[in-house]
Amino acid sequence: MAAPYHWSGVFLFCIVLVMLVPYQSLAQNKKNKKSLVIKVDDIKEFKKLLRTKTNLLVICVQSEKSTAKLNQVFEDVAEEMKGKATLAYINCGADKKLCKKLKISPSEVELKHYKDGEFNKDYDRKLVVKSMVNFLLDPTGDIPWEEDPAATDVVHINSEDAFTKLLRKDKNPLLVMFYAPWCGYCKRLKPDFQSAASEVKSKFTFVGIDVDKPPTMALRMQYNITGFPTLLYFEKGKMKYKYGLDNDKASILEWLKNPSNPKEPEQEPQWVDEKSDVVHLSDASFDDFVQQNPSVLVMFYAPCEITLWTPYMSHVVG
Repeated sequence: MAAPYHWSGVFLFCIVLVMLVPYQSLAQNKKNKKSLVIKVDDIKEFKKLLRTKTNLLVICVQSEKSTAKLNQVFEDVAEEMKGKATLAYINCGADKKLCKKLKISPSEVELKHYKDGEFNKDYDRKLVVKSMVNFLLDPTGDIPWEEDPAATDVVHINSEDAFTKLLRKDKNPLLVMFYAPWCGYCKRLKPDFQSAASEVKSKFTFVGIDVDKPPTMALRMQYNITGFPTLLYFEKGKMKYKYGLDNDKASILEWLKNPSNPKEPEQEPQWVDEKSDVVHLSDASFDDFVQQNPSVLVMFYAPCEITLWTPYMSHVVG
């Protein structure tokens, strides 16, 4: 009598085979996908790139082996920055004449950035996707604070969810600096803030949050950040105090010995109460005054302590 045929085994084999086919196709497609990194071996081709590409990062290598482990990084950057920036590749070991004309002689790998057809700067950040993308999004800007080697003791938060998790998990009190990249006061405070962070990192956690971008904008609204930098102190997940002393390391460390809210400043006399030839208008008097006077120079202003406002002057003809 013939042995029974196990159809279940055949069925299982077919399922595995069907499951493997899409993965094999995906791997084959990835292998056959055209590279977005442009290989350049001619000076005319390079000059054409300068004319046609306004945001160009050129990878200059001594040999193919120099970037063997980085090729996928470059491909991922080119994919993410498609339509926004261009990556080019020059092998100086194989194309010595081209590199000699460009005065490029990398020992292993050098990255050079060109903006609007002109050399901008040598790339000086980490050779990872995030750092390269951040650079190409703003190639003339300052290095992001989280990429500064001196700021490793500052916890850098990039989203509302990440900050919520930090508040929940971190047992240390937190001193959080809310800042904007363009803020000059913030730039001056950063070295002192990160130095203080290193000195007390066993007792306090120092946090930096750029609240001038969409993922953190909700935090700016939640904590009523109206000026930069703003330093807030948190304990057990709750905001307790606003820092109000000088923006330097010594003042921060002294304040942390006994955190408290800043004292209310003495009320300054209002401009409207001062004697002067300036006429102070309100919503109720503005229209009538302008109608009665043929030419008026009006200064629209807000109290100086609201640091994000600036005066605006307008000439009104009645």
